[in-house]
Amino acid sequence: MTRRKQQEPDDPGTPITNTPTAGRPKPKKQKRRGKGEGTVYQRKSDNRWVAEITLEDGTRKPLYGKTQEEVIAKLKEAQYQLRQGTLATGPRQKLGDHLNWWLEEVRKMKLRPGSYARYRIVLDTHILPRLGHIQLQKLTLQKIQSFYNEKYKEGHSASAIHIMRNILSKGLDYAVQARMISYNPCKGATLPPLERRKVQPLTLEQAQHLLTVAKGHSLEAMLAVAISTGMRHGELAALRWEDVNFDEGSLYIHRTVTRMPRLKYVEGDPKTKTSERTIPLAPAVCDILKAHRARQNEERLKAGAAWQNKDLVFCAHGGGFLDPNHVRVRFYQLLEKAGLPRMRIHDLRHTASNLFRSMGVDIKEVQEMLGHSTLDTTANVYSQVLPHMRKEASEKINRLFQ
Repeated sequence: MTRRKQQEPDDPGTPITNTPTAGRPKPKKQKRRGKGEGTVYQRKSDNRWVAEITLEDGTRKPLYGKTQEEVIAKLKEAQYQLRQGTLATGPRQKLGDHLNWWLEEVRKMKLRPGSYARYRIVLDTHILPRLGHIQLQKLTLQKIQSFYNEKYKEGHSASAIHIMRNILSKGLDYAVQARMISYNPCKGATLPPLERRKVQPLTLEQAQHLLTVAKGHSLEAMLAVAISTGMRHGELAALRWEDVNFDEGSLYIHRTVTRMPRLKYVEGDPKTKTSERTIPLAPAVCDILKAHRARQNEERLKAGAAWQNKDLVFCAHGGGFLDPNHVRVRFYQLLEKAGLPRMRIHDLRHTASNLFRSMGVDIKEVQEMLGHSTLDTTANVYSQVLPHMRKEASEKINRLFQ
């Protein structure tokens, strides 16, 4: 009797079994695999080993490897992650697609306009061109580390690279939360150390000398306000005449402006809730601002229809927002003329803080004037600022101009 040759099944992933013969019972029907169970097989097309795990929704997730041992190890790890609820089950997509969606649909609603614009710039300029094409689930710590190293070699500062890391890490944290990836590959990367820039605030004598040299200069009024109030540069650039109350000798801070590329300016709310504040103006500063407004009105009349009527206290020649780069250059020229060391305009904020303290201004008043959530650990024990304390602060600050 000729024995019939057994045929191979068409499905390479189906385990091979003998064809039942007459007299033998049919094999029992295999139970449906439960959640987390897996299958391991070798494909005939390319001899690649495949493990498949059943997910919560009944779909099968394939895991690939060169050897049976490799895919079995991957299967066990996936089964463990599935039990822990950390298995990545989200759709496959590129990092760039995910970060764009995350910024526009998730993060944007929590950011101030200026902060959102900075996020957008960092993504479009740095992160997406280098990493955006990589599939989210194939992004590794090594690739991210190489990205940081390249940026550092290109001459970017340590603080800039830390900002890139913060944005990238927050976007990937959301991907972990959405179970698109099982872990954040940013964790563990090495970044260049942040160098704490040494700030050298002006002394009372230096501040008075700078204000004397600045008399008649286009920056005179801005420097007077900056040194006497400690306002941030963005707050100064966004200040409008309607926010200045000459009768009460005060100004109201409730907006800021940020310069973006291509001379685009974005206005938004102050940095923190405590940044929205009313602060006193010394009588001498009020006089400087009145003279400044008179000169500005003359420029507006000369410009005619070309003037941008934004009601800005400190504006460019045509009435528009000040370009911080131009302000910086003129400020450096003034410092050189005064024989003072080069410093940032923001350092005037530190100068104001030191001057307030040296003049004996109450620490709680200093905290509120600068718009800090906390000035130092002792600020929390001070009582609420009283009106007479504001008046005393204004009188002490006026000594700057004597």
